[in-house]
Amino acid sequence: MNRPFSFWNNSLNETPAELQHGDKKVSAVIGWGGLQILDDNINLLELCHEYCKAVEGFSCGQCIPCRVGSRVLTDLVGRIIKGTDGKNSLHILREIAETMSLTSMCELGRSSPRVILYLIEHHEEKLKQQKKTGVQQSGAYAYHSLKTAPCIQACPIHLDIPKYIEEIRLGNFEGSLATIKERLPLPGVVGRVCVRPCEFHCRRGLVDEPLQIKHLKRFVADHGRLHPASDSVAAPKKKSSERKKTKIAIIGSGPAGLTAAHFLAGKGYLVTIFEMLPEPGGMAAVGIPDYRLPRTILRDEIAGIENRGVTIVYGKALGATFTLDDLISEGFRAVFIGMGCHCHKNMGIAGEDKGYYGYVPGVYFLRNINLGLLDEVPKGRKIVVVGGGNVAIDCVRIALRIGFEEAHLVYRRTRKEMPADAVEVADAEAEGVQFHFLTAPKKILGKDKKVKGIECLKIELGETDASGRCRPVEVAGSEFTVDADVVVAAIGQEGDFACFCNLPGVEVTEKGAIVINENFMTTREAVFSGGDCVTGPDVLIRACAHGRLSAMKIDHYLTQGEVPVFDEQKDERFLAKLKVYDPHETIAIPGGLKRMPIRHEPPLERCRDFREVDHGYTNGEAVTEANRCLRCYRVVLYACRKEPAS
Repeated sequence: MNRPFSFWNNSLNETPAELQHGDKKVSAVIGWGGLQILDDNINLLELCHEYCKAVEGFSCGQCIPCRVGSRVLTDLVGRIIKGTDGKNSLHILREIAETMSLTSMCELGRSSPRVILYLIEHHEEKLKQQKKTGVQQSGAYAYHSLKTAPCIQACPIHLDIPKYIEEIRLGNFEGSLATIKERLPLPGVVGRVCVRPCEFHCRRGLVDEPLQIKHLKRFVADHGRLHPASDSVAAPKKKSSERKKTKIAIIGSGPAGLTAAHFLAGKGYLVTIFEMLPEPGGMAAVGIPDYRLPRTILRDEIAGIENRGVTIVYGKALGATFTLDDLISEGFRAVFIGMGCHCHKNMGIAGEDKGYYGYVPGVYFLRNINLGLLDEVPKGRKIVVVGGGNVAIDCVRIALRIGFEEAHLVYRRTRKEMPADAVEVADAEAEGVQFHFLTAPKKILGKDKKVKGIECLKIELGETDASGRCRPVEVAGSEFTVDADVVVAAIGQEGDFACFCNLPGVEVTEKGAIVINENFMTTREAVFSGGDCVTGPDVLIRACAHGRLSAMKIDHYLTQGEVPVFDEQKDERFLAKLKVYDPHETIAIPGGLKRMPIRHEPPLERCRDFREVDHGYTNGEAVTEANRCLRCYRVVLYACRKEPAS
């Protein structure tokens, strides 16, 4: 091994690409996935010793093979380095690593020793040579270790998912909720509406079915609400003498703004949220129907944030009732813009600009219903919704609940290509929604200033486009008409240009997105931003992740005068290159242990009112589901050459 070398995730590469952790060049990586040597001068025994120490430090200690085995591995490799190991030490090392890998209870203990077995099997001569000549620990390298898991890495806010599931398994529901709340102040909300990227990277899914991670989160959140004495949501307000005098303004009380407020208030700042709507929650409140996210759940979790000392002021719109300069003049030392995408995209078809009664954008359709403004909602017997995302599904499902007899959805691709959550699509189908796939709108039809229908045409799928999906191609002469009283356009959202055009010093893209750097600061000093107004329409959990990081950045800016890139951001990018989840991995355990099913309200009953569709787990169901977790922690250690002393 006298040149760069990589054996990672069962893939051998003798010319690996360079790896970086932040601005530092990585010399070697050792971990669950194998070994990468990018610097010829690295010593394998020293690297192995540092790795064993990391595994020992990360072991939870619940099982003897991992708790004792990791300690013995560390000690033995240390004695090999010192030359006090005795005979057959590599053989003993192999036996210990193999026993630990085969008998440990969780994946940390199983996966970690495999790289040691690989080293002995494929590089035994190199190890013997280094053992014979002795290892001179020059101190030329700095070693850093990380613990992650496929589900953790997939989660935008990087919740410690195996830990909070393990606490459920042990019946420690309060501890599980506390683990979640270390990073996420809205567990009941996210536990209901998250699109579950973690579940798509759950290794259990390679055996039988992924864990119900979202519903386990919901379970502990609901348990906390039912047992408030043990719930840490409602942290008491701090006395004024204990609080900092620094004022911070947050624009928007959506998930990004609420999360930022939660963490900033926790650090003692005087936080005021300015919200243009008459109630808090942003798009979580006005864009998600009550049958998916009951208003009481959202309001209770927001009340917990207010109890930390956060003030919410309603009816205040950026650019209309106040400006950034107003906030600065009122003594706010920093501003976080966390506005959602409340504006719609036009379909660009004929008839859309005629002002017909019965034509309405999806975001306004949902907002008026969720705010109880039913007089603002067009009435009729039959509704057609155009779109394939979650907003479109929400629109077509909610239509049945406000009295429409028929609800149709038009989408230009197939069901497989729909960006909407597959669970929501199945629920809509069960409730009687009629789908028209490979169909595109061409013209809104009207008579007497009212919608009478929509002209559509058939679509064929062509070559793959930039989104990775097949490009829709119109079929000439395939036009047909669908009668309708109401047509809802739900093909996408964007930022509010009316607000963003009045942001002096803040750069905004042509698509209405606020420009930020990697530290979430805009082009104007002391003004930060995150969530949908930066990314465009995105998942709720990513907005929460932006809010948390932004709060930490703002605190660092106000206390240190500058904002660095945090180590956790560097870790995230580094681990992404290592590909923590391997979809082609073979897991040698028996399958067949199906996930605990979710109980639902009967489709033909629930679709006529706003009762919550899904039931939460009972204690027993949650514990049973938590027992399916493989606890797939992964330990990785990387080495970087130290900078020469100046």
